[in-house]
Amino acid sequence: MNTIAGTLTADAGEIDLADRNVVKKPVSYRARWMSRVFQDPKMGTAGDLSVAENLVLAQSHTHTASLRRYKKADRWNRYQELLKTLNMGLEDRLETQVKYLSGGQRQALSLLMATLSKPKLLLLDEHTAALDPKTSHDVMEITQKIVTREGLTTMMITHKMSDALKYGNRLIMVQDGQIKLDVSGEEKQNLKSEDLVNLFQD
Repeated sequence: MNTIAGTLTADAGEIDLADRNVVKKPVSYRARWMSRVFQDPKMGTAGDLSVAENLVLAQSHTHTASLRRYKKADRWNRYQELLKTLNMGLEDRLETQVKYLSGGQRQALSLLMATLSKPKLLLLDEHTAALDPKTSHDVMEITQKIVTREGLTTMMITHKMSDALKYGNRLIMVQDGQIKLDVSGEEKQNLKSEDLVNLFQD
């Protein structure tokens, strides 16, 4: 995932994104078509800025952003409607500094920010690993809803077998730098957690 995102340089091969070879392009170039949500909720948001200001920056990530007019009524109303879909009460906290949100609220906001521009590729880097079980479940359900609604191509890293089996239409299992399993469709649907555990033990 780091190689795809551009934070690690590929030793060999090519990376094509949005019909462009980006293997030698920096992170800033790839960000035009790619978004990423990190494991740490703090990494995807600016804590000292408000919820609304974070959304403005996310919406403007491909060009220069201005916070001067972020309270324009049409934009304010749109943000409230988007935040309502998270079902976390954030639509009433547009002016709250993000550092005062819970980990789950902050990660849900990160997810919304990452998908505002409808990226060609959404990278989810163990984005629920730092959350408690209930909040992790809630964020995964929000993820599923947004990805499905926006029709986003998404790559998710997870160590939770149940999430790997429940979400997505293709499962790739990597061990010691090698692809150990690559399944999709009915074959994936028929797998159980113990099947994956057994594969890791082989």
